[in-house]
Amino acid sequence: MGIGEIIAGVPLILCLIGVALGLPTITTTTDSSSAAKITTQPVETSTTLSDVKGQCQSAWQKFLIDFKIKYENEFERQKRNKIFCQNWQNIRDHNLQYESGHQSFKKGLNQWSDLTTEEWKEKQRPRLHPEISGAEITTGVSEDVRDEVKCRAAWEKFLIDFRAHYQDSTETEKRRNIFCGNWKAIREHNVKYELGEESFKKGINQWSDLTIEEWKNKQRPILAPEFEDAEDYIKCQDAWKKFLIDFEKKYHDAAEVENRRNIFCTNWKAIQEHNVRYELGTISFKKGINQWSDLTFEEWKNKQRPLPLGQTTK
Repeated sequence: MGIGEIIAGVPLILCLIGVALGLPTITTTTDSSSAAKITTQPVETSTTLSDVKGQCQSAWQKFLIDFKIKYENEFERQKRNKIFCQNWQNIRDHNLQYESGHQSFKKGLNQWSDLTTEEWKEKQRPRLHPEISGAEITTGVSEDVRDEVKCRAAWEKFLIDFRAHYQDSTETEKRRNIFCGNWKAIREHNVKYELGEESFKKGINQWSDLTIEEWKNKQRPILAPEFEDAEDYIKCQDAWKKFLIDFEKKYHDAAEVENRRNIFCTNWKAIQEHNVRYELGTISFKKGINQWSDLTFEEWKNKQRPLPLGQTTK
């Protein structure tokens, strides 16, 4: 064997030694000028299967604690553990792609991480009430069914938010139907708002289970006998509240408060009528509210009468 053949065989020998020792492999190529070009390929390292399994089990234990998960038996627990680890691995692979810029968002574990995709979808699907059967969900009625489902969800939230309670199931169903009619009207109004056809937006409130007439009756004040006009009654109530604050009035009980309020409103109305005559020039002075405005005329006169010597007011 010639010296040239020995020299040519050196790269092959070195390559075999490198593979045997686990070193980066060396390959050579020659161009037209026979100059050697050396390229290296590092040997990749990977996490062992046991490491991945251990990491998953740690995540599994944390999942059980964080979401307070309990299972009926050991068989169910093992089944959910297997599904969880599959989901965990998928999340891990996805997030590696996110880190390398191949995904636009990051995933994480949640309360559904022990479910298959189909099981999760089933959990998200709203439960239709008995009168809506699965067979009815067709293309032709899908919009109505979606509205029904959305309204049911809004109704359940309304019951919780405003603690609404009814006498029986008949009243409950009646109120639910009224609510859904109002809910639909609110939604249609808000579509117009989004289009710029309305200047304000509507929302659900404590009156959303009432008809318009019922709502009007709720807003209508119960007038005292001396009032025929609701606006005057409301003005008197405002004046009464101001009177209580201005003169720091306190009463024994609710009955006394109501009695004094009625007297006050009678006096307030008389003052308003007097002042109208003043504005017309038929009276030379104007009246106003003072600390005696919750007393009858007789009570006021008794307050002005001098007390016998040695007696004091309470």
